[in-house]
Amino acid sequence: MGRGFLRIGVNFGRFAPEIDTKYFMSLPLSGGGVRGGGSILESENPLPMTNATLNISLLAVLALALAVSLHGLAADSFWGDEILTASFASQSPAQVIAWTAGDIHPPLYYLLAGGFTRLLAAEPGTLASDWLWRLPSVLATVLTVALAWPLTRHMAAGPHRHPAAISAGLLLSLSPVVVKYAQEARMHALFMLLAALSTALLFRALARPARLTRWLAYGLALTATIYTMYFGFLILAAHAGYLLAELIQRREWSLRSPRLAGFAAAVSVSLLLYLPWWPVLLAILRKRAAVGAIEGGVGSPLAFVPGVINTLGPVAGPVAWGFLALVVIGLIFLARRHWPRAVLAGLWLALPIGLPIFLGDPRALQFRYAFVLPLYLSVVSLAVWELAARLAAAARQVDSRARLGQFAVWALATVSLVGVLAVYAQQKPDWRDAAAYLTEKTAPGDIILIGPLWDEGRFIGYYYRGPAPLLTPAALLTNIEGRAAGLRQSGGRIWAVNRFAPAESPAFKNVIFPGVVVSEPLLAVYEAGPLTEATLNLAAQAVDAAYPWAQAAEAGGVLNPDPRTARAAALKALGDALLAAGRPAEAIGPYQTAVDIFPGWVNGYLALAEALEATGNLPGAARAYQQAVDYNLDWRGPAVDEAARLLAAEDWPAALAAYHQITGN
Repeated sequence: MGRGFLRIGVNFGRFAPEIDTKYFMSLPLSGGGVRGGGSILESENPLPMTNATLNISLLAVLALALAVSLHGLAADSFWGDEILTASFASQSPAQVIAWTAGDIHPPLYYLLAGGFTRLLAAEPGTLASDWLWRLPSVLATVLTVALAWPLTRHMAAGPHRHPAAISAGLLLSLSPVVVKYAQEARMHALFMLLAALSTALLFRALARPARLTRWLAYGLALTATIYTMYFGFLILAAHAGYLLAELIQRREWSLRSPRLAGFAAAVSVSLLLYLPWWPVLLAILRKRAAVGAIEGGVGSPLAFVPGVINTLGPVAGPVAWGFLALVVIGLIFLARRHWPRAVLAGLWLALPIGLPIFLGDPRALQFRYAFVLPLYLSVVSLAVWELAARLAAAARQVDSRARLGQFAVWALATVSLVGVLAVYAQQKPDWRDAAAYLTEKTAPGDIILIGPLWDEGRFIGYYYRGPAPLLTPAALLTNIEGRAAGLRQSGGRIWAVNRFAPAESPAFKNVIFPGVVVSEPLLAVYEAGPLTEATLNLAAQAVDAAYPWAQAAEAGGVLNPDPRTARAAALKALGDALLAAGRPAEAIGPYQTAVDIFPGWVNGYLALAEALEATGNLPGAARAYQQAVDYNLDWRGPAVDEAARLLAAEDWPAALAAYHQITGN
């Protein structure tokens, strides 16, 4: 057993850079040294460990990470953006790549998750399927916790690196935001792993810069990182800053420096492999430049930055700021011992916080910053053990260093566990049970109306197994006379699914599930007029419910929806329903309000143009089309210039014909 643990320890050690090994081997040893199973002298290491103790500690932390991540993995149905993973990652690789070209994330995660789930086939919408979709995130999280060991050994090179490395892994395994993404079928856990892996491989390559295989491994890991999230370029920037600091410290001024040459070669390979995706990235950047300022960006930095700090937590408020204080202290210790590492850790935190503010990206969410935590908590752990050593020295109680450090780490771990328990306790929308209720109750001929606030149709459609079609209010009203006749003939009824509770009436009752409301019909209505008014009233209620729902969702910690997006979606759904009901003049108001509160929305302007044109307001329709075209960079070209010329000449029919041709609307 002891030899088995020793082999595991050696494998972990291979990730640590050789410069640290030399430092470690230069420390005084007792009891025959590490090879003989002895311990490092307490005068050099505050936490004496044999190899067996060290390996048992590492395995215990990994087991904890696995247990915490697997706990209740499929207890909740899909929620948040997980439905996008289930909907699109299950498609063919070609379809995934085509779809992600218009998404805000690159395709690697979807390709890997889809391939994994197809390999272990399970019926979609079941407990087994949900569990399998989330399992890759669990595995990525456990591997990231394992990488905390070599990362921290490098960052905290010196007498505190072993206890700091174990402490960092422990805190990472109990970080609430890490646990959140470990149990979510999204790319954030994979990105956290790849960011940590590429950094660990960079440390190895810099330690032996003449070994080309190490630079190749780093380049491939970096490629995977930037193909998983666009934040990967921030990782690259932090690495470049660290390399520059290392070269300055080493006084390697020559362009022929093996470290500079190796890094340049690895990055060149990575960017070359990224070549197929450069047009997509450039299009996204052009789009952000065109509409970022209009859409308002992340808001006040004074609100955004504290949000990030609270997310990195583990508990919002004083605890989160206490962790940040430990990071600052750790950076000071790093700067005094090896300042390039302080540069890396500082850039690792500053770049992700600063870039969304600089770009004015309104979709930046603090919860997506889990990838910062491997280095963030490494610096926290270093600070804890350095402070423990200094406090013990000040009290002339050198032997108490280990006890002080252990007490501090367990205190931080306990607070983190409280945060994890809060993550488990969060009540997520219960789409699975709501869909099961509908599957049991609905009959052939029934219709299910789906709300507009946040992908209600996708969620219910994924879990629902009944015979009733899912329709938007606009789809129902497009042929309301035919729908009413069909309902009368089949004896069908109209159900509704929303994220808010509509006002009840004698015609229906609300069946409440966590985060989901099923409106069950009590009376059968087959007249087109009453059905139209009831449908429009439901759509109008969604508009009024959008802001309160978004506020409650954010307060609950489950979703962080943009209330403007929710209300704009509800307004457009109301406008679509009015247009389908043959009331285009009434649809103009909701459409106009939607684009006012969410500028840059191409589909909103197209809908507004259609309503204005239907009422005979040709100048207004042409200008709305022009707005839509301005915000869709794919439509740029000579045809757009010609349409703009016709609009300027006030040739409204010709301008509208040109815009119809451009937009296909």
